[in-house]
Amino acid sequence: MEKFVIAFGGNALLRNGDVPSFQSQYERAVEAFNGIWEILEDNSVVITHGNGPQVGNILLQNENSKNIVPSMPLHACGSMSMGLIGHIMSLAYDSVRLQQGYSKEPVVIITRTVVSDDDPAFSNPSKPIGPFYKKQEADSLMNDLKWSMKEDSGRGWRRLVPSPAPMDIMERNSIIRLLADGFQPIAVGGGGIPVVRRNGKFVGVDAVIDKDLASSLLASIIDAHSFMILTDVPFAYTNYGSKDQEKIGRIKLDEIQDLYSRGFFASGSMGPKIKAAMEFVRKGGKRSIITSIENSRKASMEQTGTIVLPN
Repeated sequence: MEKFVIAFGGNALLRNGDVPSFQSQYERAVEAFNGIWEILEDNSVVITHGNGPQVGNILLQNENSKNIVPSMPLHACGSMSMGLIGHIMSLAYDSVRLQQGYSKEPVVIITRTVVSDDDPAFSNPSKPIGPFYKKQEADSLMNDLKWSMKEDSGRGWRRLVPSPAPMDIMERNSIIRLLADGFQPIAVGGGGIPVVRRNGKFVGVDAVIDKDLASSLLASIIDAHSFMILTDVPFAYTNYGSKDQEKIGRIKLDEIQDLYSRGFFASGSMGPKIKAAMEFVRKGGKRSIITSIENSRKASMEQTGTIVLPN
């Protein structure tokens, strides 16, 4: 039995063309758990997940109801999405485990991720979130709320927030204990709720933490053997989407670091996943795996997928 952290990508709950209803997300989650069931059964696993579409919808609800009830800050919206997705995933997990006759119960952990107040990301917000605004609305928001905003590909203006590096997982001990006691932890949703320490206490901050980087950090903290990122493609590729596209199979850390440094992985898609995979191996992890849900079982046995290994 090995210890895994498995990071679900957004396609585990929503795919292009899906209506973002509770039922459709539940059905996708059932598909996802059916896809990884043998890994869960044979190993000790922590599951993490993204929250981009869900927190975006919560922000839209925030915006449309602000004249009726007070808006919640971004970090609170992140916690709402974590509870929503955790509920969907625990129902889906239970549906599959009861069918399989498996006893390990799920536990959803509202997880806070520590970031530094001094992180340079706070001086350079770069992550677009929430609804699109017209120029006049954006000007008012930048003036009244001091938001950073940017025009997005002709579709309108969007809020930009910081994306600081994760430094620690506050619920680390709870996750370790639950794993040791035979539960199925579901944690670090959306990268965790960003918090900083100020004046002797922790406070939430409006930021977005990359979920793969936070999941990689968790994998290192719990001394996992393997860190698996599930996405919508079976491999990471060089020259992705071009006629020169080439899949990456087993690869050493230095080799993929060279490809990363040469700009082969886009910052808005595969780049953060490659960075997270490298970070885990660099900190002593045995291997990182990037693959699709459909190929996860074979990838766990190193028969397919991108496998990042120590030098």
